[in-house]
Amino acid sequence: MTFAFPWAWLWLFSLVPVLLLYFLRKRERDWPVSALFLWEGVKPDRPRFLERLRAQVDLLLFLQVLAVVLSAAALSRPEREVVRPAGATLLVLDASASAAAEGTREEILKAAEKVLRDSAGPWAVVLWAEPPELLVPPTHDLGQALSRLARYEPRLTRRPALARALALLPEPWPRVVVITDDPEGVAGAEVVLVPRPENLGISAFFVRPSPDGLRYEAFLRVFNATQSYKDVQIRLISESGEFWASRLVPPGEAEEVVLVLPGAQAGAFVAELRPKDAFPWDNVRYFVVRGGEMGVVWAGPEDRYLWAALKAAAPVRRVNHEPDLFVAVSVDLPGEPLGPCLLVGAGLPGAPRLGETAAGPLHLAPSPVLENLSLAEWRLDRVWRQEVPPGAQIILWAGEVPVLFLWESPFGRRAALALDLSRSNLPLLPDFPILIYHLLLWLLPPEPEEGVVVGEAVPLPPGFFVTTEEDVIAGVFVPQKPGIFRVDGPKGSRLLAVNVPWEAFQPKEVKAEEFREVAPTKAVLPLWPWTALALLLVLAAEAGFFLWRGG
Repeated sequence: MTFAFPWAWLWLFSLVPVLLLYFLRKRERDWPVSALFLWEGVKPDRPRFLERLRAQVDLLLFLQVLAVVLSAAALSRPEREVVRPAGATLLVLDASASAAAEGTREEILKAAEKVLRDSAGPWAVVLWAEPPELLVPPTHDLGQALSRLARYEPRLTRRPALARALALLPEPWPRVVVITDDPEGVAGAEVVLVPRPENLGISAFFVRPSPDGLRYEAFLRVFNATQSYKDVQIRLISESGEFWASRLVPPGEAEEVVLVLPGAQAGAFVAELRPKDAFPWDNVRYFVVRGGEMGVVWAGPEDRYLWAALKAAAPVRRVNHEPDLFVAVSVDLPGEPLGPCLLVGAGLPGAPRLGETAAGPLHLAPSPVLENLSLAEWRLDRVWRQEVPPGAQIILWAGEVPVLFLWESPFGRRAALALDLSRSNLPLLPDFPILIYHLLLWLLPPEPEEGVVVGEAVPLPPGFFVTTEEDVIAGVFVPQKPGIFRVDGPKGSRLLAVNVPWEAFQPKEVKAEEFREVAPTKAVLPLWPWTALALLLVLAAEAGFFLWRGG
């Protein structure tokens, strides 16, 4: 219990005059007797103080003291905090790939049912996945909301920004509750965080030809997000056969595995991890190495690390004209090349170099180009200050200096890596060919991308179509499950690798203070009306008792 005006208890000092009037007034009376000689020789026997006090305390005094206490209590405005059902509630259920883990669906449904039953309504339920879906339209019927809730099923897709899911309802809701296993990106809403089972999965997978072109090499990163050591078996399947490896992975750590694949050819590769666990979708990953050669025009000094990364990312050959890609290294180009262009420590009229500077701490913006990279291992000494064209997308900074940015120009797509490779350890890391591979996917989009995730729309150029078990799809292909798909086009067939989202493996750690957990809906119940009513009853009883005693 709390008091809005606690100073009102000073009113209790008014008890002092009330008590003085009772205990200081003379209460002795004269009584007539028949003869005084009967009392002669008897010593006066005056009552003790406590006996006199007990004789003077009567019901009327008790009622007056109680009236003073109740009046002080009423003036102090007592209040009590009580738990009450919440009102209108919008429920957002995470239905992305991570929620497909064993047991997670049941935990989300259990939490959702509790939130619905603990609120007075109306209710609405939205699925937070790609694409978002209105599972339960606004309703005042709790039974209807609970019955439609049973249709909740996670997907193997990414989840969009929370604002996109909330946009399904035109009017803002006074209370939004998000039930998820990953609270990252949740702002302005209450969060019910469901536990996520321990997981063991493949967090990176890449296949490239060896520098001598005689074999292929597979790079995998196995992450053990459990509390114990795991003895894992890795099985890699290609068109030329199977390859096996075994590793003991410590808890909470990643193990990088490189497999040499003699006799393998360009095509589809599948990596499997055993044993299976509660989230089996990241225990299998798919990768496709494209066949054919890509013509490259090179400007600037030779860089064998960059050339090796290009060869690892795609079959390439040097040409003098009509290239598929223009590569500039540590040079200022006098004009704009026609077609896609990769700049590595180089400038051109649309993005000139402005001088070198010391590299600050690396930080990035979310982008598919930087997926599966471990920036903590990068060591940069000097970077180029380079003018960023209007509309360019900056995805990597070194301190305040943009290091990697992408843009569309009238002459073709451009990607600028504003650093000197010789002053960094990047060319020596497994991340380097992965980065170059992702840059090529962005620079050369005429054909469908090499690797996509479930639920991601893949625009198919004219003349291309995808054959699935159910249908032949042209225009836009949206895969609903992972696997290897065949894409047919004017130049023949090629393969497309589809995986579950990489971020579904393990969510980032989010501090508790960064999101609001669901707390009981509380209200303040004022108690002073009941105190005032009790005071009136006491005053009425006091007046009645006073009149009954004869005034």
